[in-house]
Amino acid sequence: MVAFLLAVIAAAPAPACNPVPAPAVRFTPGEQLRYKLDVLGADVGTFEVTLEIPQGADRERATLMARSRAKTSAFVSTNLGRYEAFVSTLLHADLMPVRFREELDEGENHRSLEVDFPPRGGKLQAKTTINGKPDSLDLAASPAARDILSTFFLLRAQPLKRGTPICAEVYAARKMWTLAGTVGPREQIETPLGKFNAVRIDATATRHDDPGVKRSTHVWVTDDDRRLPLVAVGDVRGKTIRAQLVEAPGSRSKTVSTKPERKTGAPRVGTSIGR
Repeated sequence: MVAFLLAVIAAAPAPACNPVPAPAVRFTPGEQLRYKLDVLGADVGTFEVTLEIPQGADRERATLMARSRAKTSAFVSTNLGRYEAFVSTLLHADLMPVRFREELDEGENHRSLEVDFPPRGGKLQAKTTINGKPDSLDLAASPAARDILSTFFLLRAQPLKRGTPICAEVYAARKMWTLAGTVGPREQIETPLGKFNAVRIDATATRHDDPGVKRSTHVWVTDDDRRLPLVAVGDVRGKTIRAQLVEAPGSRSKTVSTKPERKTGAPRVGTSIGR
């Protein structure tokens, strides 16, 4: 991730999102999800997400603590460069973030970042360092802005009615983005954990400082009370990366053995996308 300040934002404000509906489900502390990342079938890394009860003084500020860890595989680290990130976010009951923290190792460089939400005075101000030296990051953002990890839960929590619009202003990778999309069709997909009935969410992220930079993504979420994100496929720097859920301890989601009825003409990205 190359660091530079977003001087263009003030002259070209991002389009506003309509208020996101209140969460349709509640998440329980103790959840653990582990994903395998691949590019065209080649293993490139792992991604983990856990949900906990806030500790100490944080219990007075938030209801949930979400943590994630992403890292490259040994092959990628050796041949292309090491990448490892530790992220945490404190969440209110409505899944709005309170505080976001990130520790990132990329090659020989270490970055740290801490951001308080909501933004104030139209700015998302962050405390950042590069290799221990103070850095600055000052981004234009509305009071509705959120971080990438809280967005992971927001997408899962929406009513899974086909055609429901989704829009969020998201901080990720030292940039502000607009994530816009819709809830798509119900599909049955095959994954490393089995076959599941799922709902597809289609979205595109557009960078605020450069609207020509877009990232499309498709996410399949189980059509049940856990709303497990089974598979995500997205474009990153010209490459298609797939994340597959490979472990979900304590999951109550059940696989299926029969194919659900599909509407003729429904968009189809692939029923075996998780394989």
